[in-house]
Amino acid sequence: MPRQPRLVRIEVEVREQNGTTTTEPSSRAEGGADAGAGVRARWVAAVRKAKLWLIPVLAAGFALAIQQQIVELPSRISGMWSQDGHAGATSGPDFAASVEVVRFDEDGAWFATSGDFRPSPAQSRFLAQPMSSASKKFEDLLRATGAVNIGKQTLRLTLTGRRDQQVNVLDIRPVIARRASPLSGTLFALGSQAGSPTFQVLYDLDRPNPTARKAAIDKDTSEWRPGPPFFAGTTITLHRDEQNVVMVRATTERFYVAFRLDVTYMLGDQRKHTVIDDHGRPFQVTGASRSTDDREDYGRVFSWQGDYSMCQTAGPNPDPARHCEGG
Repeated sequence: MPRQPRLVRIEVEVREQNGTTTTEPSSRAEGGADAGAGVRARWVAAVRKAKLWLIPVLAAGFALAIQQQIVELPSRISGMWSQDGHAGATSGPDFAASVEVVRFDEDGAWFATSGDFRPSPAQSRFLAQPMSSASKKFEDLLRATGAVNIGKQTLRLTLTGRRDQQVNVLDIRPVIARRASPLSGTLFALGSQAGSPTFQVLYDLDRPNPTARKAAIDKDTSEWRPGPPFFAGTTITLHRDEQNVVMVRATTERFYVAFRLDVTYMLGDQRKHTVIDDHGRPFQVTGASRSTDDREDYGRVFSWQGDYSMCQTAGPNPDPARHCEGG
């Protein structure tokens, strides 16, 4: 039988780039050709060389990533700053607008619904209570019935600047969403007290194209009437966090009117618009419903009594257990 080669251990020298010498084990067949020691030696040398150039490449990539984060940091901070509404903000409204429907004691209150309001027994008992008409529950009841102010609607607009750049309000005018005959369902008639509130802007919604006009007292009637155009010589300016309160009153004698307010303003050299409404719904006001002989014409009437209760003074099915003043 032929003799089998015997494997013996030899050492292969590998000289690294730094000049040091190491030995790596290999195998060869005694009395035969090299069994791959040269290939293994070259592979080990290649791995060690790869370590020498891979480490600086990885370090350079890591340094580049850190540098990119540092470069982007100011813009990220600016974005966070803008979201909080501070200096340099580019998102959000140019100014904030809040609106409050105002009823002055001096004005009294006259409300009308589009349909007939027939109170439930519980509502009748509430309306008959002294001071019921002066309570929040009464206001909630009016809101639930869809009652609308008769003759006039007063709004308090609070405008607040939201930009470092000055905002110049050039005009605030009504945009008519609907115009129809006056509401004639149920009338809630409340009295008024002495005194006269102060207004800045009046809108006559009976006009085809109502504009903001200065409020003026009629010397003959002592009532508020529209004067000259308000914004002809007036500009409302808003700086950052600065507030400006504008009292406006919209009036009508002939129609039911639903409207919003369109604000025209300048931000730098840009002419812009924004719309103000009643939480997504239009503001409303209605003229008084009158018959051909100019008398009030409603299907049902509740009137203010001396103890500030409300009593039905006209219409079907009045409360037989209660005598109304003026009924």
